[in-house]
Amino acid sequence: MTDGNCASPLSRITQGKSKFFGDDRGSLDVLDIVECAPFRPVRMFWISGVAPGTARGGHAHKACSQFFVCISGRIQVDAFDGTVSRTFLMEHGEFLNIVPGIFATETFLEEGSILLVLCDRPYEQDDYIHDRDLLVPNADD
Repeated sequence: MTDGNCASPLSRITQGKSKFFGDDRGSLDVLDIVECAPFRPVRMFWISGVAPGTARGGHAHKACSQFFVCISGRIQVDAFDGTVSRTFLMEHGEFLNIVPGIFATETFLEEGSILLVLCDRPYEQDDYIHDRDLLVPNADD
């Protein structure tokens, strides 16, 4: 997506899927972080136990990059860069790399959905942008 000469920051979001191996003993999903995540993770958390239809997130980061992995279920990620919006549907084993400046909201679509998040920075309260309108370019500029 472009607007004139400049690509949308949403074009920097990368996505992919884990390697899956399954047999009668169960399944194994593999993500080589060095190959898939464009940063060295320093923080990890996961979100689980979310009722279907419930949204989480609803913020952007000034500096932190996040690597989302859908561990189970289905999760819809609505991403907004201040100008352009895009929706991603993540299923088991799929990942998204969310770059700074992207306002993301994650809606858990199924019971038992789990979202794992790797970050390139420790938790910093002042890194969060909770008002998506702050990303919208000022028409007076």
